[in-house]
Amino acid sequence: MKRKVLSVGLGLALAGFGAFGLTACSNDDAPAGGGSSSSAPVTAETDVAADLQTARDTVLEALKDDDWAQVMLASDVEGPTVKYGLMVMPFHPTDAAARVTGTVNIDGGKFVIEAESAATGETWQIDQDGAITQAKK
Repeated sequence: MKRKVLSVGLGLALAGFGAFGLTACSNDDAPAGGGSSSSAPVTAETDVAADLQTARDTVLEALKDDDWAQVMLASDVEGPTVKYGLMVMPFHPTDAAARVTGTVNIDGGKFVIEAESAATGETWQIDQDGAITQAKK
């Protein structure tokens, strides 16, 4: 059991760093010179997309072995653990996010995770299917 928990934790960490690395490098294809084409501005969606995707992947990993009603994303745990009747998963948001949902409620396999952009203050959300949308106020 301990080995499985360690493997899951390491896998999540690697997936998170990989997603962050791909997102960080994805805008290197801007045209050189002063051509007439313009590159799209960086939006809050791309600002917190890596955090949202990593959080979603972490929750899905927790749901692989059990149907939890709640999954807590916490930066103060080393690996997956059960506390107070809910699964606590390690999650470390980037500086792009001012806030990410801490406790994710799951209802019939459906959930929503929110992240607030540190740069713009806009709140974005991701669902269990990976769709990222701006949260309605």
